[in-house]
Amino acid sequence: MRSTSWLPLLSSSMAVMITASPAPAAAKFNCEKLPVDGHTYNFKELSGPHTVVTSEFLAPSYHNTTYTIDLCGGLTSKTGGEGERCPEGTRVCAIKHKWDPKTDKATVDHFVPIVVEKKDGGFEWEAKRLPAEEAKGKGDEDKKKEGLRLILKGGKYLGRQQQTVVEFRCSGLKGDEEEWDSKKLVEYERVNKRRRAEDEGDDGFSTPEHQLKKEGAALVWEGYKSDGEVDTLALTWYTKFVCEKAVGDEPEKGKEPEKGGGESAHWGFFTWFVVLVFLGIATYLIFGSWLNYNRYGARGWDLLPHGDTLRDIPYLLKDWMRRVLNTIQSSGSRGGYSAV
Repeated sequence: MRSTSWLPLLSSSMAVMITASPAPAAAKFNCEKLPVDGHTYNFKELSGPHTVVTSEFLAPSYHNTTYTIDLCGGLTSKTGGEGERCPEGTRVCAIKHKWDPKTDKATVDHFVPIVVEKKDGGFEWEAKRLPAEEAKGKGDEDKKKEGLRLILKGGKYLGRQQQTVVEFRCSGLKGDEEEWDSKKLVEYERVNKRRRAEDEGDDGFSTPEHQLKKEGAALVWEGYKSDGEVDTLALTWYTKFVCEKAVGDEPEKGKEPEKGGGESAHWGFFTWFVVLVFLGIATYLIFGSWLNYNRYGARGWDLLPHGDTLRDIPYLLKDWMRRVLNTIQSSGSRGGYSAV
C-alpha cells in the first residue's frame, strides 16, 4: 500500500472545493445510496467506526491521536466522560492522548469534533467522482485507479472550521483491513515508547506526527493541517466499493432502470439463442445418426440424416452463386436491338 504526503492531497482538496458540485442544502448524506455525477455509490458494508492512529513525541511526553470516522452514522462511545469524547452525532472525531513514560500514565489531552451532524441529522458535504484519467500521479498504474473524493464539513474547534477530505481509491481491499485493535495498540505503544525513551533519553528531541500503520492498511492518514481558517483532516481510503464495476448508474428522471442490466441483457438473450440453436442441431444430427446406424446399418456419410443433401450443399451453393452472378450481369447489359 502506498502512502503519499498530505501536501498534494490538501492542495487538491482546496481546488475541489471550488470545482465540485456542492450537495443541495436539503440533501442528506445517505451512505447506502450516494449519487455523484450520474453514479450511485453504496458504502453500507463500510458502516461503523473506522480508525487510524498517529503518534508524535513532544518532550517529555508522547502523544497519540485517534482519528475515527463513520460514514453511515454518528459515533458513539461507552467510555470517557463529557470532556474526554466527542459529542453525540459526531461523524469524524479526533482524540489526542498524552502518555508520560516516567509515570506510565495516559490521559486524554483534548478532542476535536471534525464533522458533526446538525439537529436534523444532516451535515454539509461535497462529492466529486474521480475518473481514471484524473487519478493522482502520472504513471499508468495510477491512471487506472478511479475513485471518489468526499469533503465532509460541520465541526468547530477553538473557533476554527473543521473538515475532512476522504479520497477513495479503487482497490481489491474491502476497506477495513489492518486496523488497530485498541487493546493491542495500547500494549504496543507502551512497550515501543518505553524502549525509545530508554534508548534516546529525554533530551528534548521530537518526532513529527505519523501514522502507526500496519502493512496493507486500507485507511491511510495523509495529514491534519491548517489552511487559513480551516483545519483539514486528509485521508486516503482504498476500497472496492468505488471501482467502476461496483458503482451503479443513476436512472434518468421518469425512466425506470432496465431490468437485467441493459445492453448486457440483450447480449445474454442472443447468446442463449445461439446456444439453443446449436444444441438443437447437435441433437438432431446425433439422434439421426444413431437411428440410421441401428435401423439401416449405415456407415460414413450415410450415418448423417439427409446425408445426400448435406453432401450436395457445396454444389448447390456454387450453382446458386453462378445464377446470382448471371442475373446481375444480364440486368446490367442491354441487347443491341432497337424497337421498330
